[in-house]
Amino acid sequence: MYHDEERIVPYDGAVEIPKEIQKIRDPIIFNLTKRELCFVSAGLILAAASLWILFRWIGVRHSVFVIFPVLIATPFLLFAFIRPMGLNLEDWLTIWMSNNIKSAPVRKLFAQNEYEKALELVKAYEEKISADRRGIRWMRKTKMEKSKIQKMEKGKRTMKTEKAKSKKSAYKVRM
Repeated sequence: MYHDEERIVPYDGAVEIPKEIQKIRDPIIFNLTKRELCFVSAGLILAAASLWILFRWIGVRHSVFVIFPVLIATPFLLFAFIRPMGLNLEDWLTIWMSNNIKSAPVRKLFAQNEYEKALELVKAYEEKISADRRGIRWMRKTKMEKSKIQKMEKGKRTMKTEKAKSKKSAYKVRM
């Protein structure tokens, strides 16, 4: 925990780095950092190799084909100098791909109470075992008893409604 202007905030593992420190660079040569120098040199080496292959081995003599070495060197230059949101381009692309491509477009919350699910399974198992113990005759017997009980309850309902109809209301209706 740390104190932040009269309140205690729990530490969440993220530390904010001041912008002055974020912009510090350690140049090696030609005002390029080690990372930038590696990308620029790789891009230049591949561009020079592709230019040499085009003009020496393949024998292309037209200057329009110079676009191929430029296209080969462009990704290396982009990775060297572009920093979206203060991150290196490869770090930003990794985060972007994990959030937009690898993950599901809609994240569904499956909140399940495992305890209740286990209780339902146990009850179903116990009912199955008790039904197996009692046998088929017991099951037929209970079905017959249930149907008799339902008929009796239905008869009671009809008797109650007839009694209610036969009673006259104490209130006079004016028309």
